[in-house]
Amino acid sequence: MASAANHYSAHSAETYEEAYFYEPGAYMQYLVELVTQRMQLNNVDVNSSCSRNILDIGGGTGNFARALLHNSPSSNFHVTVVEPFLEESKSNDSPMSDRIHFVKASAEIFLSRSHHVGDWRKICFHQVLIKETIHHIDEKVRVSILKGLHGELEAFPDNHGVTIPSILIITRPQIEIDYPLWDAARRVWKENQPSLEQLQQELQFAGFEDIKCTMERYNSQITLQRWQEMVKNRFWSTFANFTDEELELGCEELARERPPDENGIIHFEDRLLFISGKKIST
Repeated sequence: MASAANHYSAHSAETYEEAYFYEPGAYMQYLVELVTQRMQLNNVDVNSSCSRNILDIGGGTGNFARALLHNSPSSNFHVTVVEPFLEESKSNDSPMSDRIHFVKASAEIFLSRSHHVGDWRKICFHQVLIKETIHHIDEKVRVSILKGLHGELEAFPDNHGVTIPSILIITRPQIEIDYPLWDAARRVWKENQPSLEQLQQELQFAGFEDIKCTMERYNSQITLQRWQEMVKNRFWSTFANFTDEELELGCEELARERPPDENGIIHFEDRLLFISGKKIST
């Protein structure tokens, strides 16, 4: 598979955010509501003195983290975005500036904890969000990275003293997908997307408990022209495995397989796996 570095090096913050799945709008708000619910971001007394710190691994430009902060009434909720490739998006969002922090680093930084860690590693973290980037982490070191993340965390209770989810992985299925693709693209997708069973097992090996998963479905619609432009711009790393000529042919094939309606719109179901686990205090 083409490396994540090669994939993201072709994108600026602006081109990345222009893709359907990452721009502000109804789809992003749908995900914000789901993540807020699954991570129980509002399930803590607003007047509580307990500060919650969240790691957003591969959080891109930080737009999703900002949306989470906007959606939460708790002023004791802070996010550290750990991102190796994309730069922080420019924002005049001054009320959020003290609640979000950016670190330019890859997930591999959690393979070890040296004596020379930055100040940000000295923070006590309570939750990890890995949204749509778990497949970019090398399978050979993924369990070790998850173990490192497990070691960074401290269990965090809700208002009733019950531990909230410590980690939330959001990813897409390996096989049961409905995106407008073509056969070769589906093969590449399957080869590089870890299965649900594999991820659940890796979380267990890393020490997480009470692992749960749901599949969320969102009825999507987009013009065929815009979808084809996104594919040619390689908005997902799957498409980084194809030449420009192969993408042109792939776009023609997917248009034949998934013809648009009379308004030029194609319809598909976006399917997301929400996998959570807890670090139980001993």
